[in-house]
Amino acid sequence: MKTKGCLTRVVSAAVLLTAIGSLSVPAASADGVPAGERIVLLVPGQQATPGTTSRDQYEDMAAELTAQGYTVHTVDVKGLDLPADTRVVEAAVAEATAGADVESVAIVGHSYGGLSSRSYLKTLGGSDVVDTYIAIGTPQYGSPGGCAQLPGFGWDGCPVTPFIADLIAGDDTPGDTAYYSIRSDEELADGRLDGGQYRVAPIPDLVHEVEPADPRVVAAVSQILAGHSSAEFVDEAEGDITLEKTLFPAPTR
Repeated sequence: MKTKGCLTRVVSAAVLLTAIGSLSVPAASADGVPAGERIVLLVPGQQATPGTTSRDQYEDMAAELTAQGYTVHTVDVKGLDLPADTRVVEAAVAEATAGADVESVAIVGHSYGGLSSRSYLKTLGGSDVVDTYIAIGTPQYGSPGGCAQLPGFGWDGCPVTPFIADLIAGDDTPGDTAYYSIRSDEELADGRLDGGQYRVAPIPDLVHEVEPADPRVVAAVSQILAGHSSAEFVDEAEGDITLEKTLFPAPTR
């Protein structure tokens, strides 16, 4: 399908400083044009209410990335049944890359969409396919708010569920995928992952429900994909992060 290597996860600050200029930059032909398709899949968060969709929050981002030459797909998930959404993400990646001359694959997941996307990376072999994973406002160790929802209607995001237990067991960031986090400075959970993660400085006055539509988030995603992000690389040891530590008050980065 593709040869991984467009991105390499940096494992030390020293290497990061010397390599930051080249991370995430797609390979190019002699005339500077990317050698293949740069595929981006946008994975929405939980729908506001049953029967509605969060896909429209990605419209501006999809338009901007398309204008920059990326092949953009918005995945049809609802954020209500996260194991099912995980399989939808897997199918969407397979469909997007089938028969394509693929240069790179990136997933941009918002809130619960970031959970199902990371579940695909961790449990279904997605880290062998995806070069860049960008989570926007994602409660990586679960959200207490999910515990007030019913099974099939968002409960999977509760920290005590089997879905979250599988997601946080062992290394949070497997494979050579580069893991990024974008979040508000008012987020209820900070979205940290162990094993190596790039963290964009928290964005002030950013409303969680509409984060993907915010121009600052669109710009941050664009910069990450282009290899121009100022995100800080942090490598926390496996087991250092717990649910309690991800809930506020928590580190600002």
